[in-house]
Amino acid sequence: MRSEVPDRIGWAVDLLDPQPHHRVLEIGCGPGVAAGVIADRLANGHLLAIDRSPTAIDRATRRNRRHIDSGRTEFRRTELAHLAKSGPFDAVVAMNVNLFWTGPAEPEWRVLDAVLARPGMLLLTYGYGSNGPSGRTADVESGITAALHRHGYATTTATADGSWAIAGRR
Repeated sequence: MRSEVPDRIGWAVDLLDPQPHHRVLEIGCGPGVAAGVIADRLANGHLLAIDRSPTAIDRATRRNRRHIDSGRTEFRRTELAHLAKSGPFDAVVAMNVNLFWTGPAEPEWRVLDAVLARPGMLLLTYGYGSNGPSGRTADVESGITAALHRHGYATTTATADGSWAIAGRR
């Protein structure tokens, strides 16, 4: 029987390590699987999960109704570059959000610079676990690491079972 939460998502949330009081931003929340795992850890914190897809936001909202009703979670349909004044966030996470490796993403980096608290953590992950495609990861990793350094982040990397993550701290 397949677990409802893929191992790669549990691994990424463990790396993010949201504390009960943290304010967290998830970029590209998709159907809300990671959002639910993050929200489970927030006793008095808050999660803002965004996605540009109305379908994704609808699915995430249905999946996480109890977290929304508790006041710990909000889902918003928007692109990161258009995120209205929010924050500060203690942590920001994006799993398989390709905007960071398909171009310079300068408008998105400006938003992150504005909303991430100091100190704060930005966690970018890529990969689909052992059953997913694994090409391009070295190029993706070096491009994202360079962008993080340009924006003042100290970085560390981690890999596990077909997925990798870059954590930027400032």
